[in-house]
Amino acid sequence: MPPLVKYLCGFILGWLIYMGAMMTTVYDGMLSLLFQPFMAALASGVFVAIALLFGLPLRTPKISKIWHGAGWRVLFITTAAIGIMIFHARLGLQTEWMNPQTGEKIKTMTPLAGLAYYLLAIFPIVNFPGKKPPKPPRAPPSLSF
Repeated sequence: MPPLVKYLCGFILGWLIYMGAMMTTVYDGMLSLLFQPFMAALASGVFVAIALLFGLPLRTPKISKIWHGAGWRVLFITTAAIGIMIFHARLGLQTEWMNPQTGEKIKTMTPLAGLAYYLLAIFPIVNFPGKKPPKPPRAPPSLSF
């Protein structure tokens, strides 16, 4: 898969996760619908860049061999991260916040867990293992008389 496609897929996934979380927790009417897509794009772009930065060690030969050998199985990390974000309340990763203006209580995922699982959802997509690097050709055996 070309790198640009991987980055775009990670960006779109991050945007969708952000917008889904926004609609279920901090939706505040029409103004939210106007500005939150831009904030989702900003957050998604930043997290794609962080995933690329954290993915640099995957380019070292030993780690690269393991990562490339995993193939499509790395998508289980994305699936697990999204599942944890959906079922966070049942897993004890929920906290309660109060809106100081309205006094309304909002139950949401703990911030550190939310950021960590957001990154874990995007990371395997952005750093998806490509084709294994080709092995250098072996020299033919020399025939000496």
